[in-house]
Amino acid sequence: MNSSFFSILLCVLAVLCGMAAGVSVYLTAARQLLLRQALPAKTGLGLAAVFAVAALWLFCQNVAMVTAVFALVVVLMSVWSLLPLCVALVRRGEDLS
Repeated sequence: MNSSFFSILLCVLAVLCGMAAGVSVYLTAARQLLLRQALPAKTGLGLAAVFAVAALWLFCQNVAMVTAVFALVVVLMSVWSLLPLCVALVRRGEDLS
């Protein structure tokens, strides 16, 4: 397998794991709008920790540790900012009764 292709694949997987970590933390919030009932805190935060560690490990395969942590924080920040916005925009036209 080509080395640059493998590096890109690792970064894509790391971003997906980071996004999964952000979504699982979002789903534990009491005011989240994707599920009828929030995930239990142990389950959601446990999944988030596993995904975040996996993302960090995948990022570290290509870049330095400080850069990997920064990349993971940027992915998490993006998910936590954009996911509620997108959900609110999608549900704006729905009847919430």
